[in-house]
Amino acid sequence: MTPTVRRAKNILFITSDEMRGDVQGYSGNPDVQTPNLDALAARGCVFARHFAPFPKCVPSRCSMHTGRYTHTDGLRSVMGPNHLPKGTPTLAGLLRERGYETAVLGLNHVWEDPWFYGEGDQRNEKGVGITDYQSFTKGRLADLAMQSRTYPEGTRASGPHIDALAQIDYKGLVAGESGRQFSDENRTDQAICYLRELRDRSKPFFLQLNLSKPHPPYGIHEPWYSMYDRQEITAFPYALPENAALPLRAMREHRLGFDVPEGSLRELQAVYYGMVSFIDDLVGRVIRCLDDEGLAEDTLIVFTADHGDFAGQYGLNEKWDAALQDCLLHVPCIVAGPGIPAGHRVDGLSEHVDFPATLLDYLGMQAPQEWVWHGSRSSPAPSAARPSSPTAATRRPCATASAARPSRRRTAGRSRPPAASSSPMARSPTPCRGARWSAPRTGSWSSARRAAMNSSTCALIATRCATSTAARSTRGSSPT
Repeated sequence: MTPTVRRAKNILFITSDEMRGDVQGYSGNPDVQTPNLDALAARGCVFARHFAPFPKCVPSRCSMHTGRYTHTDGLRSVMGPNHLPKGTPTLAGLLRERGYETAVLGLNHVWEDPWFYGEGDQRNEKGVGITDYQSFTKGRLADLAMQSRTYPEGTRASGPHIDALAQIDYKGLVAGESGRQFSDENRTDQAICYLRELRDRSKPFFLQLNLSKPHPPYGIHEPWYSMYDRQEITAFPYALPENAALPLRAMREHRLGFDVPEGSLRELQAVYYGMVSFIDDLVGRVIRCLDDEGLAEDTLIVFTADHGDFAGQYGLNEKWDAALQDCLLHVPCIVAGPGIPAGHRVDGLSEHVDFPATLLDYLGMQAPQEWVWHGSRSSPAPSAARPSSPTAATRRPCATASAARPSRRRTAGRSRPPAASSSPMARSPTPCRGARWSAPRTGSWSSARRAAMNSSTCALIATRCATSTAARSTRGSSPT
């Protein structure tokens, strides 16, 4: 009898806002200090070619919960009308229906306001919205939401290269009293409060923590502001891609201009790196709390971001309005927890639309047939037949997948076809250490992104990246 894989029952889902996929130590960037994300990568599996479906916050975050490409639902902006209407099938909603206690802390950016916060006298009461808890739920969480912070003083950069940033969302050094604000530190305090004080210990939990940095404004407090030497970091390419499309040329002309000093772009990149390291520190706090509470062996941890940021690349800032460069669409993705092989890296393609299908599969759940999604999931095999001693990588084939299984292009009215069986990839899993890094290419589309747009996305979770010899032999030598 094949032993079953140990599975977590809880999910900790952490998202950063606007974090590129090439600004972490584990991704091979030698300049950025991300010790906590590096440690999480070492204890789990890195999906090195993970992509957002759209370079804006709301559409991308909606896809994480619906498993659907944003254009099929008309989600193209960050405005309220683009939030999901009540009754839309989502990951958090289904888990709550299946007995999970759910908490989504930080910005909403997914559900219509009344569905998320409640209405009238019941607004911000526990459990009146799509989740049991949100950041302004009355009581302890609401008390923590708007705390004031005092940041240390420091030496603020000055000069013509700083003056050139006056027209964009740049703050540089953040110091002194913050005033009451919904800061990332406060959201982290809320997540820790939930884990230590509020959670119902009789239920499994789904906790999503949405952190806002490194989303602009480009500003950070010490010690992160001065962490990176502006002249020592490897600079992103400043020139526009060859044959750049009109939106990129227009953004360059009307924002920083074609004569922006190199020092200005290095300043943006260094401050952005500081914000990334700050987020890394907060992620470490939450994971240490998880460990201290004895929850690590029962919790699957996912870390990702909604989309990326130019951060000075191509002489540009921010991400609006919706270009399709890798620096905006390629985002980090780490999955760690019981049953996930440690220290592995998967180079196959994955996307945000894969999260509902694969997380439910990991938990051993089936979604309602009427929930139409576009993401991939593993073949519906019993857990006893799943690998217990991962030795070789298995992923669904990418380049030739269209002939092997139904196309993932489908309309809202079509039902979800049965998932195709998994097929092993040619390469074995490789450690996520020691990768070589260089500044991103100046081409507007990388081969990885072209492949992502023209082929079906591979499966997401590492249980589909590793298989035992025994499991392979039961399927035969030629997987279908």
